[in-house]
Amino acid sequence: MTQRQPDVVVVGGGPAGLAAAIALGRQGIDVLVIERSTWPRDKVCGEGLMPVGVDALERLGVFDQIDPDHLRPFRGIRWISEDGARAEAEFASGPGFGIRRTALSSALFAVASSLPSVELWPNTLLSTLESDADGVSLGLRREGRRAVINARLVIGADGRNSKVRKLSGLQGKPSVSVQRWGARQHFEVRPWTDHVEVWWADGMEAYVTPSGSRQVEVAFLWDKARFTPTQKGRDLVVGLLEKFPGLKAKLGRQLPTPLSQAAGIGPLALGSSSPIADRVVLIGDALGYVDGITGEGISVALSQVEVLGETLPDLITSDRLLARDLRPVGRGVFGLFRDTVPLVKAALLLSRFPKLRRLAIRGLRNSRALFVHLLESNMGRRPLYRLPLVGVFRFLAGALRLGPLKLPHYRRATVPVIQQQMVSEKKIN
Repeated sequence: MTQRQPDVVVVGGGPAGLAAAIALGRQGIDVLVIERSTWPRDKVCGEGLMPVGVDALERLGVFDQIDPDHLRPFRGIRWISEDGARAEAEFASGPGFGIRRTALSSALFAVASSLPSVELWPNTLLSTLESDADGVSLGLRREGRRAVINARLVIGADGRNSKVRKLSGLQGKPSVSVQRWGARQHFEVRPWTDHVEVWWADGMEAYVTPSGSRQVEVAFLWDKARFTPTQKGRDLVVGLLEKFPGLKAKLGRQLPTPLSQAAGIGPLALGSSSPIADRVVLIGDALGYVDGITGEGISVALSQVEVLGETLPDLITSDRLLARDLRPVGRGVFGLFRDTVPLVKAALLLSRFPKLRRLAIRGLRNSRALFVHLLESNMGRRPLYRLPLVGVFRFLAGALRLGPLKLPHYRRATVPVIQQQMVSEKKIN
């Protein structure tokens, strides 16, 4: 097999890997992406992309390439507790989008394929990885044949079970000890909401994401210590829906036509000891994953890619790629992941304690300003600690079911007006 000498080998052809190839390839960096399967790639995940992720896709020139039949804007998040209480808020920074994962994969693949400095190898497995002061050597198995590729740098974007993380000695402990699992299926049904809905039950949640004019994704996350499904395949989703009678009623007596196979994944939480090693950088789920409960996963990965695009080209050109040289890159990508952990842990706490969850939903229903602040903080667009003071008091009043709140010494908090025109005709059509 003919060998090539790329500047960078990206291991993993999911959204993080393809986006990294695009960001570097556009700057003249020679990139090879190896993917163990083929494109388009699917995955068991929530398909709601937060506004910060939408903005990143637009900067990459990918958003307009997404099939509009698998694209749907949503204005915010709605929480629905098992007792029927609900709280909702809209993003202050524009709409999010439900995007079918295969459609996102196809769009990223098309853009990456158009770049002369990017090459894509499907059906290619990584078997060995060795790095030294002169470069990195990767042993591959491509379509049943062995090959050795030499490069300057490896980017591990190969997901939760990252081979790059393991071969580089970067395995670490997850940020949480709870064992959670997930499942999802798509259905042909007209979306009934312009929000991502989170339906809560004891130790588990269901997420409804509109991802087209006539399709929704229903995804589930659950705590293994509190629930063990006995069904598989389509029966798995049927069994999970029994825990959410309100959602089941929304879907109808008979489930709508499925548009995908039911599939599950877990355990979810994992971690790494460091985002970098000599000539190695980890991004996306390969770097770390806590839980999908706040829906920030892809957005964080795309933000990490932007860090790579800003910091790596000069280091690659000058071949300064040892761990000490990559420290600023590591701080950047890890900081984006680390900043999501507090809110994820708080949400997991609500999942495990029903009384606390119901208090929180009552409070947020009474304080939309605080809910908006948390959504924006989750995307890194507001400091978490700068809580809206009046919003906090309104939250407490709602949680404790106090009477009308009168705070004469404070100005009434205002929520930024949500732009009603969520997407241009160009994006829809």
